[in-house]
Amino acid sequence: MATIEPDVRSKAIEDRLLEDSWASRSREVSLRELATEAVAGLLFLAAAGALLALEGAPGFDPTLAVLLVVLYALISRVEFPIGAGFVVPSYLVLAPMLVLEPATVVPLMAAAGLVLGAFGQWLARQAGAERMLFSVPDGWHAVGPALALTLTGHAQGDITAPVILLAAFLAACLFDLVSATLREAAALGVAPNVQLRVLAKVWVVDACLAPIGFLAALSASEAEGRVLLILPLGALLLIMARDRNARISQAQRRLEQALIDPLTRLGNRRQLDIDLREKLDAASQKAPLVLMVFDLDGFKAYNDTFGHGAGDALLERLAGKLTAAVAPAGNAYRLGGDEFCVLVEVVPERLDLPLRAAVQALTERGEEFTIHASYGVVLLPHETTNPDYALQLADHRMYARKHSRTEGPRDQACDVLMRSLEAREPGLHDHSHDVADLSRRVGRRLGLAVEKLDELVRAAELHDVGKVGIPDAILKKPTSLDRFEWEFMHQHTILGERILNAAPALRPVGAIVRSTHERWDGRGYPDGLAGEQIPLGARIVAVCDAYDSMVSDRPYRSALGHAWACDELRREAGDQFDPTVVDAFLAEVDVRPERGAEVHPIDEVTARLRELLAV
Repeated sequence: MATIEPDVRSKAIEDRLLEDSWASRSREVSLRELATEAVAGLLFLAAAGALLALEGAPGFDPTLAVLLVVLYALISRVEFPIGAGFVVPSYLVLAPMLVLEPATVVPLMAAAGLVLGAFGQWLARQAGAERMLFSVPDGWHAVGPALALTLTGHAQGDITAPVILLAAFLAACLFDLVSATLREAAALGVAPNVQLRVLAKVWVVDACLAPIGFLAALSASEAEGRVLLILPLGALLLIMARDRNARISQAQRRLEQALIDPLTRLGNRRQLDIDLREKLDAASQKAPLVLMVFDLDGFKAYNDTFGHGAGDALLERLAGKLTAAVAPAGNAYRLGGDEFCVLVEVVPERLDLPLRAAVQALTERGEEFTIHASYGVVLLPHETTNPDYALQLADHRMYARKHSRTEGPRDQACDVLMRSLEAREPGLHDHSHDVADLSRRVGRRLGLAVEKLDELVRAAELHDVGKVGIPDAILKKPTSLDRFEWEFMHQHTILGERILNAAPALRPVGAIVRSTHERWDGRGYPDGLAGEQIPLGARIVAVCDAYDSMVSDRPYRSALGHAWACDELRREAGDQFDPTVVDAFLAEVDVRPERGAEVHPIDEVTARLRELLAV
């Protein structure tokens, strides 16, 4: 497997920092940055004013000073992006300033040139007005050499000695380092070690340009106009800088296209992979992450009905809702097509809130459509610390849930039969719904696979479908049935199987329905099966059916009550009912909501996650 060497990794970090920071220059400036730059600017003016007061400015040439300030303003427009900022070839003009004018006034001249350049950019709408404020403390780099020349007695020029030149340059680097580090750390939180790496590159550029500026200054000492000889080089650097900036803009667009979904402006799968790996490293048992993968149900029908333009508009709308639902604790992503994802940092005590909000955000209804989402949820790092497996697991759970909700031939046939059952006997429909709800919960507790759980729920809903062939005189008889009537009633499971077998997709369900009145001890009907010969789904439906029958009113008796029904199940465990199923049912019914209360699927997911958190 390929690895990244430390020096290559460092370069990659700096390059990314370059792109991020260069792009960030167009963002809105924070109050923290404004305050930092204002304080830095005031301190600079105080230092520059103190330096000027220390020695004065004998020999100051106002005309030349104006020319140098204008040149400095022009050179300040040449910006090469580098690291967390940019480098300006200022030494082309700073060196002539230090040679041709009193060093004590040079910091103020440099600041004036920077402000003038920023003013020109503002007029050209290439920068905001705050850039002029930021330009004032940028003059700190001129304080260092001016102070060094003043302290060594060379404030009025005559700085041909290499030692003096080196001292002035090192002083400039020192002041640049201290001021830039403090400003960046205070305003943006840039680490000092990163700032030092960036400034080292700036100093290399400055060291290359300073001798050229010094030579131009020596020539201008004989004829001031010769200082303009730096303009051709400045123009060349400007052309190169603009080309470099254009390349960075292209790189930014490519980076954005690589990480951002163009339709919804959400991060794409590649961005999710980056964020997941980064955040998973920082996740802990007490500060977990939840990864949710969604697939829209009903979106294809929406597209077919209203057109792809409306489908795209729907995706954009849902993306905005999803982003708002998980902010600021997490991020939303579009993985492609109608698949979305969220990565959320959760507080265990409020685990259900972001999950419920995300599910609700991807739900939309209209007169001719209903959009909702199947989803898979993974708790990190509790269930895995592998990013790839986390996505795979969430995908698997999402498709399992989607499969269990798919409206295919089986579902359509079930709907027809359920409506027939409701028309024949409304009470049977309510009973079937309750039995199906209980069976689903017991089946999940027993760990049934998704396909088997789906068959179980369908069988629970339709376990009485054969009663459509039972005469009302028997079905609604207020007294006990005689032997002949019981034999007739015992045929309803066989009749139910035959009805369900008419739909090939429901044949596995029919097999369960046939055995729902078998007994664990082998004395049931219609086949006299015993123990594990009875399908597990039928054993589960038998327990849930018996419980719901006992706690419901019947034509021949009143409801018997929850406690009595549970005691009866315990007594019959091992005889009529599977003891394992009875134990699972009793454990589940203790936490079952009151009759008629709807259990939202996200509540079940949340309960499972809470169990993981408690381990």
